[in-house]
Amino acid sequence: MSAKARDQLETRLTGRPLILARSLWIVVVALAVGLYVLSIPIQFAHSQTVCSGATCPWDQLSPTGVEQLQQAGQSLGFYAGYLTALNAILALGFSIVAAVIFWRKSDDWMGIFASLTLVLFGITFNSVPITTAENVYPALLFLSKFLNFLGNTCLILFFYLLPDGRFVPRWILWLVPFVVVHKALSAFRPELLGKDWFVLVELASMLFAQIYRYRHVANSVQRQQTTWVVFGTTLAVSGAAALFLYIRIAWPGGNPIIRLIVSTALHLIILQFPLSIGMAILRSRLWDIDLLIRRTLIYSALTGLLALAYFGSVVGLQGLVRLITGQSQSQLVTVVSTLVIAALFVPLRGRVQEFIDRRFYRRKYDAARTLAAFGNSVRNEVDLGRLAAHLIKVVDETLQPETVSLWLKG
Repeated sequence: MSAKARDQLETRLTGRPLILARSLWIVVVALAVGLYVLSIPIQFAHSQTVCSGATCPWDQLSPTGVEQLQQAGQSLGFYAGYLTALNAILALGFSIVAAVIFWRKSDDWMGIFASLTLVLFGITFNSVPITTAENVYPALLFLSKFLNFLGNTCLILFFYLLPDGRFVPRWILWLVPFVVVHKALSAFRPELLGKDWFVLVELASMLFAQIYRYRHVANSVQRQQTTWVVFGTTLAVSGAAALFLYIRIAWPGGNPIIRLIVSTALHLIILQFPLSIGMAILRSRLWDIDLLIRRTLIYSALTGLLALAYFGSVVGLQGLVRLITGQSQSQLVTVVSTLVIAALFVPLRGRVQEFIDRRFYRRKYDAARTLAAFGNSVRNEVDLGRLAAHLIKVVDETLQPETVSLWLKG
């Protein structure tokens, strides 16, 4: 039996275990979705309430914020409806990816577990809808806390088990009881935790488990699966952190329109997380991740360099214009700076791409250069023997197979 077949059998369910797993999935998902749907009108009313305290929640406006919103031509109802719709779209995005995984992998316990994790995390990620529902309906308090506990626990265990359903390294299994207890206390008795340092242990162990598995255990397909999830998670976390940092530095007053724009960007960034998990679990377009990471690195670095060049040219030219003409502002500076950036785009992109390929994709970079040199050298080659020898040499250098042979049909 091949290693691939053994991996599939390890997570495949049949008979009563399969029926039980599917039934539990349906029950838990139905409870979570039902609670969220019940919370939608309550969340809308909560966001439409004007905050009168010293500090206000993110989804409520102060009287000053309401005034700024009206000056922008929008109503408080629009603000509350927009935020409610954003949360619903986020939960729906997680649920759609989870449903696809369940539909395609419902006979695989790892697929069932991944889809359940996505549904619970997508609904409990923003705790406001669940919290507002339990405040209005106290009978739902236990259910909402239980779903929050289950979602947070499943998320950590998912990173421990991804992608083959085994705890790697084995000692990670000993952390599971501590994780369960910690998440139970966080959900039901948070006052007992005090300064919650164990969160750092959980995050570090999740990261370590994936790195260790990638370097010491995973095969090529599993490495691509891990790369997809890590890439999506990194993109979501770093993007969210950058947005929060931007809003605190650039817009400390909390302008409501800017708040809506940032919330929209934040929700779109977070959606990368379920999409990357869907790619990994379904093994769909696994090998595209290398190209995606490469382009992300190239255009992120290019955007940063162009931004620095633009602001540097604006400051420098503005100082030069002020020195010559005495004017503090000039439209010419903006025009010249824009033209400089347009002229720099193509050559700078080529330099950045070459640097990244040489630094992070050295083997592919060398192979591409070898193939390009081969193409140039054989254009005028007429000797079949030399051409065959050159071709074998290029294949050996670029692909590095165990053996190389060339068969020519007479």
